[in-house]
Amino acid sequence: MLQNYHYFLVIAEEGNISKAAARLFVSHQCLSKYLKGLEEHYGVALFNRKPKLSLTPAGQIYYESLRQLELLENNLESQLADCHDSNTGTLRIGTTEGRFRILIPNLLVNFQKEYPNVELITECANSNTLREMVLNNQLDLMISAFPFAGNEQLSSTLLMNEHLYLIISDNLLKEYFPATFPECKKKFQKGVHLKDFKHVPFVLNQKGFSSRDIVDRYTEMNGFSLNCIREIVQADIHYLLSARDYGASFCFSMFLPGISDANRLSETASRLNIFPIADLDSTNPVRALYLKDRIFPAYGYYLIDLIKQICDPFKNPPTEIG
Repeated sequence: MLQNYHYFLVIAEEGNISKAAARLFVSHQCLSKYLKGLEEHYGVALFNRKPKLSLTPAGQIYYESLRQLELLENNLESQLADCHDSNTGTLRIGTTEGRFRILIPNLLVNFQKEYPNVELITECANSNTLREMVLNNQLDLMISAFPFAGNEQLSSTLLMNEHLYLIISDNLLKEYFPATFPECKKKFQKGVHLKDFKHVPFVLNQKGFSSRDIVDRYTEMNGFSLNCIREIVQADIHYLLSARDYGASFCFSMFLPGISDANRLSETASRLNIFPIADLDSTNPVRALYLKDRIFPAYGYYLIDLIKQICDPFKNPPTEIG
């Protein structure tokens, strides 16, 4: 009864037989017959039908066992592919919106040069969605800085530790530090003390995101708070608003090239400055995450090494920009 076991997995993922049938390109009748035969064979109900389709305790056991079977099958295919030096196959990789635009173009170009017959499928989603896709074998690996502490089902490879920088425009510096501008810029290049900026308006990430968590821990530990006037998730919107003197913001290492682009391309917006933060020891670990017992073919490990190479220039990015 393990033939077409992926039918069961898709039904469980979709929670709807019609949607599962459409995804599998089979008829609703065919899938209903498959599920009925499966339950008759094992003598247990695998799904609750009401109020909506959901796994029973027996169904959950069956689902988790099939996921292990799927992982074993994937690992077997990877090992057999290496035995006959097969350079064909498929890899599925996902990352978040901001990192997608930075990493994926270089990754696609360089990977295809080395493995032209391996299809690299890319996904862009938030970290929680990507995590579920990895756990459900819908992705081979994900790139994320989101902390998944205590998840024993995932393994990871550290790609880099990002530093956090203060981003502020010339006009805002002139407005909030009128007595020392522009001389203060040389001082700030050596490292700013955020307490000196508590009167400055800030655009911050939402609570629960890495940059916001780092900032909140730092300000709480040092006994002050920042003047947050807007919370926005998208990293590039932060510095675009900063370029229009809306507020200061923060930026991780990987996103700093966008600051240079904003300065170079914008004729009307105010010049942006990048300042390191003094006494801030916290970094943001960016990792490649995958199933704990996942075995990749040779080209899978090459992909991880390639991601690390692409991340290398972001480890110590230039902070003085023209």
